[in-house]
Amino acid sequence: MATFGNIGEFCEKKETWEMYTDRLGEYFAANNISDAARKRAILNSVVGSQTYKLISDLLAPKKPNEATYQELVDRLEKHFKPTKSSIIARFQFNSRCRRSGESIAEYLAALRALASDCKFGQNLDEMLRDRLVCGVQNERIQKSLLAQPEDKLDLKRTVELAQSMQLAGDQAKMLSASTSTMAESNTTVNAFKKKQAQRPNRPTWSNQRQTSARSSSTQHQKPRKPCGNCGTFHKRRECPAYGKTCHKCNKKNHYADYCRSSRHVYTVNPDSYSEEDEPAVDEQELFYVRAVDNTNLNLKHDIHATLVVNNTHVPVQLDTGARCNVLPMNVYNVIAPPKSIDNSKSTKLIAYGGTELHTVGLATLPCRIDSSQTDHNIDFHIVDTQVKAILGLTDCLRLGLLSVNNLVYHVSNDTTSPQVFKDYEDLFDSSLGSLPVIYTMTIDPNATPVVRPPRRIPAAMQDKVKSELQRMTTLGVITPVSEPTDWVSSMVATHKKNSEEIRLCIDPRDLNEALKRPHHPTRTVEEVAAKMDGATVFSVLDAKCSFWQIPLDYESSLLTTFSTPYGRYRYLRMPYGLCSASDVYQRTMEQIFADLPCSIIVDDILVGGRTKEEHDRNLKTVLDRIRKINMRLNPTKCRFGLEQVSYVGHVFTASGLKPDPAKVSAITDMPPPNDVTALQRFLGMVTYLAKFVPNLSDLTAPLRELTHSDIHWCWLEQHNAAFLAIKDKIANAPTLTYFDVRKPVTLTCDASKFGLGAACLQEGAPVAYASRTMSDTEQRYAQIEKELLAVVFACTKFHDYIYGKDIVVETDHQPLVTIVKKPLLSAPARLQRMLLRLQRYNITLVYKKGKELFLADTLSRAPLTTTGTETDDLQVMTLLPISDMRLEQLKKATACDSAMQQLTDVISRGWPSHINNAPPKAHPYFAFRDELVLDRGIILKGHKAIIPKSLRAEYIQILHEGHPGIEATKRRARDVVYWPSMCLDIEQSVSGCTVCNATKAHQQKEPLKSYPPPSLPWEHIGVDLFHWNGMDYLALGDSYSGWFDFASLDNTCASTVIEVLKRQFSIHGIPCIVISDNARQFDCFAFKQFAQSWGFQHTTSSPHFPQSNGLAESSVKRAKQLLEKTKRDGSDLYRNLLNIRNVPTNPQLGSPSQRLMSRRLRTTIPTPTPLLKPAIYTRVTAQLRKRQQQQKSSYDKSAKPLRPLTPGQVVRLQSPEGHDQLGIVQKHSRNPRSYIVNAQGTLYRRNRRHLLPVPEPPPQQQHSPDFYLPPQDPLPQPAIPHAPPPQPVLTRSGRISKPNPKYT
Repeated sequence: MATFGNIGEFCEKKETWEMYTDRLGEYFAANNISDAARKRAILNSVVGSQTYKLISDLLAPKKPNEATYQELVDRLEKHFKPTKSSIIARFQFNSRCRRSGESIAEYLAALRALASDCKFGQNLDEMLRDRLVCGVQNERIQKSLLAQPEDKLDLKRTVELAQSMQLAGDQAKMLSASTSTMAESNTTVNAFKKKQAQRPNRPTWSNQRQTSARSSSTQHQKPRKPCGNCGTFHKRRECPAYGKTCHKCNKKNHYADYCRSSRHVYTVNPDSYSEEDEPAVDEQELFYVRAVDNTNLNLKHDIHATLVVNNTHVPVQLDTGARCNVLPMNVYNVIAPPKSIDNSKSTKLIAYGGTELHTVGLATLPCRIDSSQTDHNIDFHIVDTQVKAILGLTDCLRLGLLSVNNLVYHVSNDTTSPQVFKDYEDLFDSSLGSLPVIYTMTIDPNATPVVRPPRRIPAAMQDKVKSELQRMTTLGVITPVSEPTDWVSSMVATHKKNSEEIRLCIDPRDLNEALKRPHHPTRTVEEVAAKMDGATVFSVLDAKCSFWQIPLDYESSLLTTFSTPYGRYRYLRMPYGLCSASDVYQRTMEQIFADLPCSIIVDDILVGGRTKEEHDRNLKTVLDRIRKINMRLNPTKCRFGLEQVSYVGHVFTASGLKPDPAKVSAITDMPPPNDVTALQRFLGMVTYLAKFVPNLSDLTAPLRELTHSDIHWCWLEQHNAAFLAIKDKIANAPTLTYFDVRKPVTLTCDASKFGLGAACLQEGAPVAYASRTMSDTEQRYAQIEKELLAVVFACTKFHDYIYGKDIVVETDHQPLVTIVKKPLLSAPARLQRMLLRLQRYNITLVYKKGKELFLADTLSRAPLTTTGTETDDLQVMTLLPISDMRLEQLKKATACDSAMQQLTDVISRGWPSHINNAPPKAHPYFAFRDELVLDRGIILKGHKAIIPKSLRAEYIQILHEGHPGIEATKRRARDVVYWPSMCLDIEQSVSGCTVCNATKAHQQKEPLKSYPPPSLPWEHIGVDLFHWNGMDYLALGDSYSGWFDFASLDNTCASTVIEVLKRQFSIHGIPCIVISDNARQFDCFAFKQFAQSWGFQHTTSSPHFPQSNGLAESSVKRAKQLLEKTKRDGSDLYRNLLNIRNVPTNPQLGSPSQRLMSRRLRTTIPTPTPLLKPAIYTRVTAQLRKRQQQQKSSYDKSAKPLRPLTPGQVVRLQSPEGHDQLGIVQKHSRNPRSYIVNAQGTLYRRNRRHLLPVPEPPPQQQHSPDFYLPPQDPLPQPAIPHAPPPQPVLTRSGRISKPNPKYT
């Protein structure tokens, strides 16, 4: 039989169970299915395997086919929709406000959904109306609704009014936008670009300023231009881009299409552009053109020059990033005739705001500078718009306006790169490539995982770091982690000087120790030369974010988890800093490009060819493979059409393979020595190389004569000839060996006062030398910073030799070896920047005595005159925000402190090897000498400033602002500052803080001290007064039996209380001990007389310490509960009391009546006579003692004894407001843990827990107490007996000694 409709499987993500059962019911109705068994069978058949398993679990042990259809539906309904708390539902309902962009109808629907669980009943419409008015989030609509009469404003009327006002507002905005004119064209040139998807126009900075000026002059006028942040028309302060983050620059309050940061580079392809109303455009090369506009030329960071063009001075802006020249038409008309413009070479420009502009054509003009008489023909693109004149990099170099030093090894004007960028534009886009490999890390199974906490980030940089994390997540480099991971590294955040760029990396030192490296071998020079045989033209391709292009498997990704202040993340791509990263990357690249005409040199791809045509074919083959494997290249680091390329001490040139002169320039250009010490140093280096230099003694003989003490220093021609001959010997074979990639590498490096020296060694023989002079800034570094700078210099200089290899670096600075092994964060900021540069290398730093570093020491003391900056412009984000005023204060105090000056001297000179050789005042700093550096006149220990002695008290006050506790103040101090004995100074200062002591928390509870268990009934009772339901009562309880009783009082006079107690004592007998608090009814003469006449001991508990009279407090609690419960159920109070007295405490102790009266009391419950007969319980005391021990054992787990107080000790008395009152201990009270304290002339009795000992001066020494409290529970002053008259003092002779009246 045919059926109607189709019921699919139930999916909780797509629909609720209620919706599914509704559809199922419609299906049954449509197909006329009413049989319950058939409904159950259909439900079990169509619900799906996952839900069927859930039904089986819910019904177990019953099977699904044994239950009814309704039972199945009810069970699943209860499972999928548990009962929701109406309190939580109403909280969510009342917290829901209308969201941005949400219509009134959508908001009302959301409120109805939230109200489904609120159980409003008949008040639903009223509650919806109220929430709609309160949460509409529009002041204009809200005012209009509140102005309506409440009795006429029902839900329907509220919705109609709100919707009509919302619609009117939206229509008004549309009318306002339609009447505004479009923005004027931008006059900012950014790049030459082929036609692509049109982007919305954006106003330039200059146009924005002009618009702002016009707006301010015409009040209430609508803006005539679209917003420069979002591109739409809107009122002020209503920009939809406000608060949004740009995906290009990661800054806020604008969209990416309207970002004003530097734009991407585009390729000119005029042939692909055709439009009827546009002129034809010839193909041009790729141009980088800086953004120019019609603003003032004298910008702060721009470089300008004046050219002489046709004897006319023309100001131009020099732009090293531009590869073409631009000239406005109005300037061109002044200096040259219009006929000289070649209109056939016009092209299209993309303005800064996205507006399309067109050049008039290309003009070649004779140009020169004032200091030159030679004209150069320079091509300018003429633009009929008011823009700046721009001169690009190539012509800046031609005219001599800019120059490059010897660190720039090649400037190419090739013609290959424009075509490459045009044909392979996708390889240079902003996306991240993904190579067809997956890296799986191998971890030593015996390694112990390490979890590092997140490092703190300066508050000013937190938003930028968070944006960079989001960018890397969007890019697919990292992803958040919520599951537990064994390894967690620290994140290192850096930023460029004078830049907003943020870089994030990890500090995987712990992981590197456990990571097993694949150790891929580096290609030898011969292997690379074989592929480059006969090549005359070369190109070098550099991968963009090379390591990030290799994906990680899931398990390896978890190993790269790192912690941030915003949670944990893990890398999806291979991160920088891994010790195996270079091996994995190089192996991957060689496998991918093994069959192609190219070589992998370190981390670049080298392509060559015998002719330019062959080079271009090989380059195209390689680029096609790169496109196929989805790799991305860095356009700024790729170099095309080179004539030579260097690799491990060799240079591939058009003439063949040659030695690289740079590796011996440190020797060949070394200046001759100018004194005996410098000569001895040079001869020491030569002696170290003696085994590689034949006939060395003959060569050095003329020089050794100058080292004799009887020879006057005189540098002659024969000495210079010997010096040059020796340099020639050690700079060439056999002294200088060729690099062998199969042999281990050792770098030796050293730093002198003004130079850096390094040498690359294999099996003790030199392979390459390097040296340079330090800059003025570097010469002011601390010695440890200079030594690490030498290591960075050596690794950077010999990058091709050591990249991807395990190397040993020798240094003569022992503290440096220690600090390199520590986490990156523990190093000072400047050292952190250098250590970040070393993360790419697998180095082992070893200590070697300075007298054994012959090569590096000599090279550092006779360096080449060139300088460099190996420290990079990256700065590690640190938390040392020191204001200028505070910095100046620290400088002056440091300069005036003798201990700081000794410390400064020893840091600058270098620390001795033993503490006894250091200045005495520097001894406290010797243990962490490797962490001390000088920065801007202050001494830093890592990131922490060392505070001179004169400022320490002031800094303690600053650290204690807000009055944190002692430990918190010490933690705060350890985080930012340091000085010896800092923690002890803080303890002494903060422990005497009056405010902190007065507001301290209550003291720790002491171990439980109980009264001895009584041996007889009614031996030990507790009494107390309480107030309930407008009446006063007296409660009393027996410690032995647990019997409690209470009686109402007409008044609280002592006589009334005594009368009630007499009645109780007449029934049960006189107790031995009566315990009460210090209320006036008990602490009076009448009660003392009563105790004395009736013969019992009266003991009072400590004031404000009810715990010491727990028996009475428990009786009061039980009495109040009984009275309240009796009142609520309207039962008989005394029958309830009778029943409670018959309730057994436990089988061993029986009921209170059995312990007190040795029998059960007769009640309305039928009780056999034998049970009512008296029976004495004999082990009550033992059971009570056992209970006390159990209570004490449980209570004492969180208790500790407080130190006893001594007379004369200064304390603070606890009150409900804190420890406000200062006093002096007089004596120990007769009660345990109780003291008599004198506070402001009044005696108080207090428990030890309420007395806080403080290291403050006694009260009488304080001029004005901070607090005054009226006396509480004062004790009467003891009567002071009259002292007997003083006895006269007799001298040895027996006469009476009289005091001098002058001093009496």
